[in-house]
Amino acid sequence: MNDLPPFLEVSHYPGADDSERWAKYIDGLYTIYTRTVAFANLEFRGLPVRCQFRPETNGKHFAFWHMMQEGEIEDDRHIDPERCRRVAWIAWVIRNAEANPAILVFSQQRGRETSWVLWLRDHRYAVILWERKDKFLLKTAFLVKPHGQMQFEKEWQAYNRSQNG
Repeated sequence: MNDLPPFLEVSHYPGADDSERWAKYIDGLYTIYTRTVAFANLEFRGLPVRCQFRPETNGKHFAFWHMMQEGEIEDDRHIDPERCRRVAWIAWVIRNAEANPAILVFSQQRGRETSWVLWLRDHRYAVILWERKDKFLLKTAFLVKPHGQMQFEKEWQAYNRSQNG
């Protein structure tokens, strides 16, 4: 798993001060996101992976902000530096989900909604896709907290048992 993309650090971006460097960092992350995720023709299980573009905020797609921010209330989310550092991991996880045994893949049923978890367990990182009739929608990607790790472990074990009888 040595081909996992490196972290993207704000310190690698130019700027006269932290504010200018941060703005260039966010623009750089957005460029990487659009090139490697939003317009990269990603597929999962033979279907395209799409992103939600609207509503835009500050000229950037909704899904981008959802990947970079955390919080339960959509209008009250805040930038998560750990999500930002891993933006290049999103496409890598999706592209490698079905072939790399380090990525545990399982479905979750939440009401009528089916989500797929692409869980890079050893790195505590997950990409979540919503299943649709003819595509998958990228829901989010995040560093999994300890409680979430335990929950994912239970769900993966249950899914694995259900698939293997």
